[in-house]
Amino acid sequence: MPDLRAVQKICGLLDRGEIDRIEFLEQLTRGMAAEIGCTRAAVRLLVHSEMGPALHTMALYDAARGEMRRVPDMIDDSAGLYFHALLRDGTVVAPDVDALPAVAPFREGYLGPQRIRSLLDASFSVNGVLYGTFSCEQVDDTMPWTQQQVNLLRQISGRASLTLMHAINAQIDTAPGALWEPSTPNRLMTMPMPLDAPKAS
Repeated sequence: MPDLRAVQKICGLLDRGEIDRIEFLEQLTRGMAAEIGCTRAAVRLLVHSEMGPALHTMALYDAARGEMRRVPDMIDDSAGLYFHALLRDGTVVAPDVDALPAVAPFREGYLGPQRIRSLLDASFSVNGVLYGTFSCEQVDDTMPWTQQQVNLLRQISGRASLTLMHAINAQIDTAPGALWEPSTPNRLMTMPMPLDAPKAS
């Protein structure tokens, strides 16, 4: 059984207002990288873009560099297989990104330039609605993700999703003209738009 005490502690700090959303995301991604044992860990939000559904990186911790990093969004209008797998299974497990068709649309624009060889994503969802992913990446070398790692990321997602949703709601609700679409469970085009999401070029 995964030990989620560290995640629970971080969520509690945010719930009580002892840390803000930025610090919460930094502590969460640092903890994910350490617990899963991967090069990089990220939290991504599913957003609208001119090219279709996109995964906007809210926070990414690079364990090799020991720092938070900004990276491009994961965007491709032909990524239906990826989102279908995420909705169906709750995870996308790619020990070798070159061998999994579901992540092929992201190879040219994100995985290749970032030197990502392995990817492990768990869905970030609340009440059956997909909002994004908790993501683990391995740079330069492949990672044969174990069932224990997959289960742990699922558990982290399950524990942190509601807290993260509250944090996102709090950010959007305090700004004029909140950008929310009417929601329907498991509809990819029903997605929150963070106020700082970059426009697709």
